Amino acid sequence: MNWNIKLAFITPLFSHGATDEPEIRPASVRGMLHHWFRLVGGDIEQERSVFGGNANKESGCQAAAGKVVVRVSDIQARQGSQNTLPHKTGGAASPRSAFLAGTACTLRVFGRLGGLSGGEEALFRDAVYAWLLMGTLGYRSTRAAGSFVWESEDFPVPTPENYQKAMDRLAAKGKFKAALLPKEFADPGTPRSLVSNSLKMTEHNRPLGNIVYWTDGEKIPRKTSPLKYRLVRFGTRFQLVAVWDCRQAVTGNSPEDLHAVVKAFLRGVGNPPSTELGELLAASALTQLP
Repeated sequence: MNWNIKLAFITPLFSHGATDEPEIRPASVRGMLHHWFRLVGGDIEQERSVFGGNANKESGCQAAAGKVVVRVSDIQARQGSQNTLPHKTGGAASPRSAFLAGTACTLRVFGRLGGLSGGEEALFRDAVYAWLLMGTLGYRSTRAAGSFVWESEDFPVPTPENYQKAMDRLAAKGKFKAALLPKEFADPGTPRSLVSNSLKMTEHNRPLGNIVYWTDGEKIPRKTSPLKYRLVRFGTRFQLVAVWDCRQAVTGNSPEDLHAVVKAFLRGVGNPPSTELGELLAASALTQLP
């Protein structure tokens, strides 16, 4: 296993380390691959074998080193300040230092000596491909920031006609659903603003997540949204991919919550109203969840 993947970002990348200076960190990429490994069907034993883990006295697990390595090289960076919430204006848009669209890098993903078993490598390959098809990187990545295109002999880019089929193949044995939303955009900024405006949803058990807050003296922990977006580019046109995390025990949300979100969007929740996004989701395969 020795894969080389070239990435070129099509939306701003808000990826930072200890400072506010943007970085493309191998640990961040590895974290995304870890997340997708779970979504494509990896169990806890496979996850620990592939990614390693700390010792756990309660379970009797010994500390173990991961079997996969990620390296980042050939960074061609364009840096500037970008709004993390592009549907807002002024200070409310939360501008932050970022790598701008057009930034590129090369990833090398390989196994340590001893390597993965055949089954582990097949599962890890699915995780890498799932991330390339549907994933992003960095802060605000769930709302299409850090979206990219890629080139790799090991992971061919599907044609527009086959993109949905490639996602469906992985979803069929995984724990998520994904849909290529049925509208093309001439620029990446418009769809990114569209999904940015869907961040705040307070109806129906907060299915789009929330920051830490207090209510009646009780601390409500942060909740991550199970509905995530990614921007893809076909030629000079752009489309959104929407992904729903089906792990109800993890997210606390059911398919009914997704349908409630879509209905709320169609009613015009948001400022400006998010009706268009609701129409796109309603017309997609994502809402055909059982």
